[in-house]
Amino acid sequence: MILSVVIPCYNHGQYIQDAIDSVLSYKDQPIEIIIVDDGSTDIYTINKMMELKSLGYHVIQQKNSGLAKSRNIGIMQAKGKYILPLDADNKIREDYIRKALPLLEANKCDIVYAKPFFFGDDIKSREFETKSFSGPELLLGNYIDACAIYRKEIWIKNEGYDYNMPFQGFEDWEFWINSYLKDFRFHFIEEELYEYRILENSMISDISIIGKFDDTFRFLLKKHGTNIVNALVDANVINQIYWNDRRHPFRSSIKYLYIGLKKILGFEKDS
Repeated sequence: MILSVVIPCYNHGQYIQDAIDSVLSYKDQPIEIIIVDDGSTDIYTINKMMELKSLGYHVIQQKNSGLAKSRNIGIMQAKGKYILPLDADNKIREDYIRKALPLLEANKCDIVYAKPFFFGDDIKSREFETKSFSGPELLLGNYIDACAIYRKEIWIKNEGYDYNMPFQGFEDWEFWINSYLKDFRFHFIEEELYEYRILENSMISDISIIGKFDDTFRFLLKKHGTNIVNALVDANVINQIYWNDRRHPFRSSIKYLYIGLKKILGFEKDS
């Protein structure tokens, strides 16, 4: 099996058939679909899971454990060489798999991601930017959605998605940072190849996520320690800009960032 698509689902039974059908639109070779029912409570979703099981789909049912654990249990049972996590309310376009797999098979990269097409509720105020890969930029904020296709060995070496994150919704970011720090290669396809449904209660639409960023970043720094500092802040660059180019527009910001990171990690005590 070359690719396993893992679809966690919590009370999104009304959308999951669209997600499944979008995967089945790719007909070049067999694809494994694994559905993880994360303790859904609404009757429609419960009945939908029973229907999918009766149709022969691989449905894993568990008590509600959150998105990270749901992905992990699905990927643990996946037989594919590559993994595609797909949220139950989203869809992929037929060309996504067709364009990503040759890049992975040719060993040109380890992770392939693409631009999303947004649809649903209040799109303009809630969409996010996806762009070409930059490790330092990734460390400052996530711009890669979970809906990327990657080698299963990455999940193994990362020891899965970290379900100890302080807030749900940041697991993807930590997973990509972990992958970057392990020198896995990212490739961006600048085309809209998956469809991101924005719902009224979507994680992306929750304005409180802004207030959660600092605690999450602190968690990442504690977990990955000096690896993040070294990747984000090159001392030679700091010295060049701060001491030799006093007109550099980011001079004060870079100094603040560098000192702040050292304090967060405990390398330097507050005076």
